[in-house]
Amino acid sequence: MNALDIINNSISMVEGYIESDSNHSLYANVADSYLPIGPNDRDNNIDWTRVYQEVIGSLYNRTLNNRTLEQLKNEVLDITISSRDTRELADVINEIYFSGDELLTVTPLAYLINKEEKSNARTKTMINIIRGLTREIIDKQYDLNGCNPIENHLISVIADLCICKGSNENYHSYLPFLSQLFSKDLNALAENTTYLLEEIENFVAFYVFIYLTQLTIHVCTPAHRYKKPEAKKLYFILETEPASKERHECNQFGYEYLFSKTTGLAYSIFPLLGYLNRITKKPVWEVDESEMPFLLSKVNEFNKCLSQLFGEIYYEEDTVHKALNKGMSIHKQIFDETLRSSKPNSRKSRNKIVVSTFENNLSAGFITNRRGAGKYFVLKSEMIILITNLIISQTQSKRILIDDLIQSFNERGVWFDLKSKKALLKFYETVGNIEKLSDSGDAVYVKSTV
Repeated sequence: MNALDIINNSISMVEGYIESDSNHSLYANVADSYLPIGPNDRDNNIDWTRVYQEVIGSLYNRTLNNRTLEQLKNEVLDITISSRDTRELADVINEIYFSGDELLTVTPLAYLINKEEKSNARTKTMINIIRGLTREIIDKQYDLNGCNPIENHLISVIADLCICKGSNENYHSYLPFLSQLFSKDLNALAENTTYLLEEIENFVAFYVFIYLTQLTIHVCTPAHRYKKPEAKKLYFILETEPASKERHECNQFGYEYLFSKTTGLAYSIFPLLGYLNRITKKPVWEVDESEMPFLLSKVNEFNKCLSQLFGEIYYEEDTVHKALNKGMSIHKQIFDETLRSSKPNSRKSRNKIVVSTFENNLSAGFITNRRGAGKYFVLKSEMIILITNLIISQTQSKRILIDDLIQSFNERGVWFDLKSKKALLKFYETVGNIEKLSDSGDAVYVKSTV
């Protein structure tokens, strides 16, 4: 469906509400194309097992074709028993690898096992986000061997039962720069199967958080929303360093930047994406200029209908971007409940649920409360090590200058102020992966820990 069809349908829908004198409460905000959070608490439980399944399936371009654990077990044991060389291994494999969660510690392919429960809407959105982030994965062969002959046999049988999944090239990410980094980092992580198994959950948690924060900054900042996305400033501190109100950058472009109850951008992401979803299914920065002439009149028409539904008067704008900005402002006011016919404590409370889920669930591992100094975004030690190792593994020399390393963090949406940069260097010195080429410290290299 093209933009013209989408916006015509939106106009017809709102006109229908107006003509039938329907209460504007029937007007729904749908933002699930790019946002895995909804306005109802009960629907916001994401099935992370299915998300990891999509990550691993996209990485290896394989699927177990909807096999459940029981089905996989039966087929593996049947194949094992059918061979004279391996039949004595069947009982051992059944007892050790299929009686609990041990299989997930042996091979990433275990994540491809299907769960019989259906995915909810938020899980489906998150899976589509992952498909967009993995669309630039390099399809290559990885070493999937286990730690002993039994594991090697088990993994070999499971791999033979897999079929080709197909690429994600038809899926698009709102943030192409992040798709490139996610794909490169995942390819790098897969070079060490043990490390992948240990860090897959941290890896996904990091990139989901960065996706949501960068999406919010891009969509909710008028100066950014019509330009091709690139990483924007978001400041973090280390868990090992103190915080203070004097940390200007951390306070201006940190936790409060997104989650302040008065100015936080997170309070706009749900209304704004909901509005844009009524205009186009593409990222708004990707709308082709050839669509602009007809879009202007249609956006103005939709804004006028929407304003009328909520008891307001709309004055037309003379450019598409101005009209879109005005429409987004109207949508935000709907959720602020500041329009004439707004119903108190309805949409505002729903929007708070979205922000609360964003902050307390999907951002929980990246926020620290320093009491009097306030809240900050934080990068914990294990996350620093993971991202550091992924960055360094993609260099030829397997080491990187500290300044270049910090720049690579910036590219991934993580910024540090001067105090945090000093704390980061001290952290690396404590870990022991620093190499200085001179006593003066002019050239400080960081090495991988794996």
